[in-house]
Amino acid sequence: MEELELIPGLNRSAFGGPTTTTVTQLTHVSKVFLEPKRREVFTDVNMRVKRGEFVALAGPVGSGKTTLVNLLAGLDRPSSGSIQVLGRETTRISGRELTSLRLTSLGLVPQVQNLLQGFTVSQNVELPLFFLGGGGRESRLSRVQEVLGLLGINADAERKVADLSVGEKQLVSIARAMVKDPPLLVMDEPTESLDPLVSELILEMLRGDNALRAKTLIIATHDKRIIELATRTVRMSAKIQA
Repeated sequence: MEELELIPGLNRSAFGGPTTTTVTQLTHVSKVFLEPKRREVFTDVNMRVKRGEFVALAGPVGSGKTTLVNLLAGLDRPSSGSIQVLGRETTRISGRELTSLRLTSLGLVPQVQNLLQGFTVSQNVELPLFFLGGGGRESRLSRVQEVLGLLGINADAERKVADLSVGEKQLVSIARAMVKDPPLLVMDEPTESLDPLVSELILEMLRGDNALRAKTLIIATHDKRIIELATRTVRMSAKIQA
């Protein structure tokens, strides 16, 4: 397993080899927050992730893992530099186009869950398929049941999300990211609230999907098991400027 230092500055080895398709690429990316006080998170970050890689983003609290996830998912914009995701330069497209890219091609598990509390598990997981269109309700529900079964939560399909534990909600969030079968999965601490045994099962499933179907995984984590499973680890260091 290859380990890289992401911050500070240019790291040529983070670009990987020249022979495989690039899924995401950051070029001279910097991110500065101005409120409540100036905080420089990234300076001149360069990173390429190739198709079929399983990349772990590791580092202490405050090192910018969540910020990087949000940038890759198009939920935030860099202060400077360019970001390409699946062939689209996300720093140059509109918010509507970013939403479309996330819907069609990217599965996101954010650190803060954004599930609809009054909806059932099945309804939450079905939502991306509903917005994608195509296929009928029966085919959508069949896919939802398939993914819930993979995660071992098909018995909870009709439970309201508001009634679930934190760990159960995390599994629903993972299921919703997976249901549309995206080529890229970006996750922020997906195992943090999970039972160790459940975590192992989820990680083995993700690793198998990554290895057998060339899915690209980018996971921000403190979990040593994820770091051990990953094909590459990007070590991030805190860089805070008052």
